[in-house]
Amino acid sequence: MTDDVSEPAGGAGEAGGRVAAEGGVAPADAASGATEAAPPGTWTPPAAKPSKGRSIAANGVIGIATLLLIVGVFAVWANRLLFSPANWSNTSTQLLQNPTIRSTLSNYTVDQLYAHVNVGNLIKSALPTRLQPLADPAAGALQNVAVQGVNLALERPRVQDLWARANKAAAQTFLVVVKGGNRRVGVKQGVVTLNLASIVDSIASRLGLPPNLGAKLPHNIAHLTVLKSDQLKLVQNGGDFLRHLAVWLTVIVPVLYAVALAIAPPGRRRRTLLTVGLSAVIGGLVVILCRSILVTQVTGSLVKDASLKPAVGDAVAIMTQMLHQIAAGIIFMGVLLVLAAVFAGPLRPAYATRRAIAPFLRERPVASYAIALGLLALLFIWNPIHATGTPAGIIVFTVVGLFGMFILRRQTAEEFPEARSGDTARRIRAWVDRRRQERQDRRRPEETPATATTSLADQLHELADLRDRGAIGPDEYEAAKGQLLSAHR
Repeated sequence: MTDDVSEPAGGAGEAGGRVAAEGGVAPADAASGATEAAPPGTWTPPAAKPSKGRSIAANGVIGIATLLLIVGVFAVWANRLLFSPANWSNTSTQLLQNPTIRSTLSNYTVDQLYAHVNVGNLIKSALPTRLQPLADPAAGALQNVAVQGVNLALERPRVQDLWARANKAAAQTFLVVVKGGNRRVGVKQGVVTLNLASIVDSIASRLGLPPNLGAKLPHNIAHLTVLKSDQLKLVQNGGDFLRHLAVWLTVIVPVLYAVALAIAPPGRRRRTLLTVGLSAVIGGLVVILCRSILVTQVTGSLVKDASLKPAVGDAVAIMTQMLHQIAAGIIFMGVLLVLAAVFAGPLRPAYATRRAIAPFLRERPVASYAIALGLLALLFIWNPIHATGTPAGIIVFTVVGLFGMFILRRQTAEEFPEARSGDTARRIRAWVDRRRQERQDRRRPEETPATATTSLADQLHELADLRDRGAIGPDEYEAAKGQLLSAHR
């Protein structure tokens, strides 16, 4: 990489602005490139070149930080999903709201009910004696109807609320176990289960079946075992590692990016910021690619039953939805950093924009920060990513936005100390006038030969007057006359 183009502050900055207006590149880092003119006849040492070692070190730190960023995204996702009962409950509710998963669960529930409960005898006990022979055919016909009924029942808010509470209770118990257990859940004897008996009872009541069917299910069906006691130690160690990994990487990755900016040569810090932004975008895209592979390839290879693949694929997609949201937030932050680096760079549009807003930023600091807050408010209302809708995300974006406004005001004050309000409007009016004059010149018809002859005669008459007044000598007169005549031949 080469150094950013720099310019001296003050009058030289204005000269640089004129060069930028005529060419395609403008000065970038004014503060780092400012130099003082040496007295005539003195030796001026050459400008120090940016240290290649520092640039290589900065890029190396960015590479390490990006790898840790990818690992950290997965760690944060797992931490939020597994160790947050509210998130797990919401994710479980989304699973139940998916039509494919709900249909599969309906078939599974009815199959388990018919496999462990004699529905025919239950119907026979409710029928008169002469109609009891019809109990078994009725039970067989009722099975398909029961699947549809269960599917409809699972759409009900009440059943979904029961499902959410059952999953939340299981997640809370799991969290207690991971943290070491308490009086109700022991580390050595604790078992995490998901209670489905209440859901079965609610479905049975909607189908008109006898109550308390959940109590008649086998214990391993009514209470799905999520975690056994012999797995507790491994889960506790893994859970502690995962929770600490998510916290530490959330801190280490931004610190490493800040270290990369700090050790980068002063003339390349803007490009280092650009590299950080691009690295964040690449890291987020890698996470999204890994999620896509997990949903399609891994699910297809692990599930052998073709009828279950759609449901399993949807389940994996829903459970990794939060992973996609985190990756999208990382990409969004990376894009903002890239735009900030480009806006602070030497490209002509960016330079012209900074020069145009420099007087306003310098003379009206309160209004400048108010505009920044207004733009942030629009961002939060738009809510393009999950982070912009959370309190922590709002605080982070607000601090970063206000700090960015501070940096922008400082840079424009150093680049354009002589810029004043109205300069941009005057330059725009002058540009418009030039363009209008150019169009008029192109539309003006060519002069006729008579007009050209008259113009030549007038010019010769003026030359003669100058000769007669003694303003030019005879030789100069003859030379000028010859040039005019040769130009009009």
